[in-house]
Amino acid sequence: MTTPADGPQLPDVEYRRMSLILRLGLSTSLVLLIGGLLVYLVQHPYLGFDQALAHNPILQYLGFTGLVDGLAAGNMAAVLTLGLLALVATPILRVMTGFYYFRHGGERTMAQVTLTVLILLLFGILVLGPILR
Repeated sequence: MTTPADGPQLPDVEYRRMSLILRLGLSTSLVLLIGGLLVYLVQHPYLGFDQALAHNPILQYLGFTGLVDGLAAGNMAAVLTLGLLALVATPILRVMTGFYYFRHGGERTMAQVTLTVLILLLFGILVLGPILR
């Protein structure tokens, strides 16, 4: 009886690279989010928790030009937006690298599963997200 562990596996180098992507993406997003949130709260001490949530400062930075302009101006809400985008992009990038390594490693079934997950992730973000907003 064979188990999935008996089949082809990713070489250690590729596995470490995919793990590094997750760690770097998570670390980057956490630094941006925590740092941006602290500076935003210092800049807006009059906002209570409920007001800060109702205010939703990142909406104007969800577009590319708004984000670039906000970052150039040093706006902390733009930094928060960048942190959220990094947080969302991390699993997408991880799945993309998984697909690449599985495909080039000859693991056809895993490549198909990973591609399906990637398509569902992108569909949820690009299609369902705007519909449900």
